[in-house]
This record gives sequence, C-alpha cells and structure tokens, in this order.
Amino acid sequence: MIKVLNEGHVQLIDHMGSDLAISRNARVSYAAEWRAGEADTKLINYLYNAGHNTPFEAVTFTFDVKAPIFVLRQWHRHRTQSYNELSARYKELPEEFFIPELDTITFQHPDNKQMRTDEQNPNAQQIQDLIVGSNKSSFIIYHELIKLGCPRELARSILPVGTYSHMFCTLNLNNLFKFLHERCHYHAQYEIQVYANAMLELVKPIVPVAMKCFEDNFDFKR
Repeated sequence: MIKVLNEGHVQLIDHMGSDLAISRNARVSYAAEWRAGEADTKLINYLYNAGHNTPFEAVTFTFDVKAPIFVLRQWHRHRTQSYNELSARYKELPEEFFIPELDTITFQHPDNKQMRTDEQNPNAQQIQDLIVGSNKSSFIIYHELIKLGCPRELARSILPVGTYSHMFCTLNLNNLFKFLHERCHYHAQYEIQVYANAMLELVKPIVPVAMKCFEDNFDFKR
C-alpha cells in the first residue's frame, strides 16, 4: 500500500497476467511459439511502440483506493475502468477530509482555466485554515442531521467534495496506460497525479518490461 495525500491510499489488491501474458497473446495471433527472455522484451517493445494494444489487455489489476471525492470524480471520467465505491446511503461517513499542504496552495493560473501555478500563495496558511474550518462545519451539520433521524442519503448532500471516499477499481494494462498518460502528466491536477504515480510504482514489479516501455516514451516533466 502507498499512502498519498493525508488519509488517502492506493493499494494493488489483485492482478492477473504478466509480461509473459502479453507476449503469449501477441504470438498466438500468428501461431508462433511463446518463449520467455530477450525475445519477449523485444516483442513487447515493438508492440508498444507500434501501437498494437490488444495484447496488453491480457493483464488486469484491481486497486483499493481511498481518495477525496473530487479526485474520484476526475477518476470516473475514465470509463474503461470498473468501479465499486462506498455508498454514503448505507454507511455514515467518517470525519475525514482532504487538507492541502501549504506548498501546494498556489494561485489560479492566469491563462489556463483548469490549472494552478507553481508559486506558493502568501495567504496559504489562511486558505488552509478556511478549508479546514469549512469542512469541520459541514461535518458538524452532517452529524446533527444523522442525530435528528435524517436519512443518510439526504444528510450526505451537505458534505464537501474534499471528503474522503473509498473504491475498488479494475482495469487492464492497456487502459492503465491511457489513465497514466493523462494523470501522470504535469498538466493533470496534482492530487490525482500522486495517485497515478503510485499506481505506476505498484505495477512495475508485475510488468517491468511493459512499464519501462511506458516510462521511456512518456514525458513526466518531474
């Protein structure tokens, strides 16, 4: 498990396949014998660089993810993954919410509407205090609504998007490449970048050749 942000984490809990599964699936299409070793490395590199994506679908992963709701809402835009998320209709949510680190509180980018700058905001401490105060106030009301007998499905409506939620997501390696290509990119929001980078590290031991292909062809701008 890799801990990210405050209370958030990402953990690889299940997987199927390996680099060998990729090469086997590629070779069956032209009735060639499969064999592990240097030949497989060359084949996987060729498949990746030539855009032959189907063999990478032979490898699947399931991740346990705990993240702020605003991160999960960005994540769910990747509709090639399968999601099962905690429902606040069934369970009262614990008082856990995202608190940005001071050095990540910067300014709104003057040109890009969906990005922030790299320059720390001199009012970072005040901004962080206001975020914490607002979240705590929302949870005070949330708990009071529950005590008054308000249905959980209604009480949850007042919780902020910084509230932590929990999900399992399952995807194949080809679709993981697509996710990482967008979410490891330096233009992605920082908070989802840290999850994507953690996922990359978690799958490296399982498909080291394939992930090296990805890293060699991707500009992280780290």
